[in-house]
Amino acid sequence: MISHPLAFMRLPYAVLIAMDSRMLHFWLQPVHYLIRIVHIVSMALFFGMDMLFDLGILNPRMAPRLAPTAQLMVRPLHIAFAIAMLTGIVLFFYDPVHIGSRAYLTPKLLLITLAMLNAMWCHRSVYLSVLRGNPVISLRGRVGASISLSLWTGVMIMSCLNSEGVPKVFLR
Repeated sequence: MISHPLAFMRLPYAVLIAMDSRMLHFWLQPVHYLIRIVHIVSMALFFGMDMLFDLGILNPRMAPRLAPTAQLMVRPLHIAFAIAMLTGIVLFFYDPVHIGSRAYLTPKLLLITLAMLNAMWCHRSVYLSVLRGNPVISLRGRVGASISLSLWTGVMIMSCLNSEGVPKVFLR
């Protein structure tokens, strides 16, 4: 039997079982689908705004228009991120054994952590200067935007791979 290449990154079942709470599961069951909808919509909003911001940093022709756009997006971006994180945590604890058993959850969490570390690294030197209207984007800013774009795209890919299993039969 061929093992999944990322199987070594899976969370141990004993830990997942220890986190499981049937009470929380039954309490959230009537609204589970609403929480999933809010999670997907907030995640899409965050990813879209982050992509626009990163692409604006990478495109030198956008520099004069980037500050007003970034100032408009910064609060909704942070709110969408907070909602996506909160609903993601709630969805995990809704059924930690099922969600934690998925092969792409740990890589997704790792990419989220790396993306957040990248945002912290870029915050003062890149993002604040853009928000203040400085049209000059440094090499560090372009590197940070490229890393951000790559990491958040990876998060979205891992999310998609997590949502559905590999087909058991390949049709020709």
